Amino acid sequence: MGEYDVALKKMHRVDSIKKQILQYESLISKLVEEPDYESHYAAHKDTGLVYDKRILGDNLARLNREMDELDES
Repeated sequence: MGEYDVALKKMHRVDSIKKQILQYESLISKLVEEPDYESHYAAHKDTGLVYDKRILGDNLARLNREMDELDES
């Protein structure tokens, strides 16, 4: 693979990660937490679906690590 192909592949992956990060951040911003006690779960304010905040945070951290690795290479 040539340098151009590698750079193009990297650029597409960076764009994909940025979109996923924005989607996670948007989702997290729309979660409503229980005000009376600390919980790992929160409901989406529009749909009512319940999400595990630990999993969302782990996925967001994984994407940010991958983005950092791509920036270093």
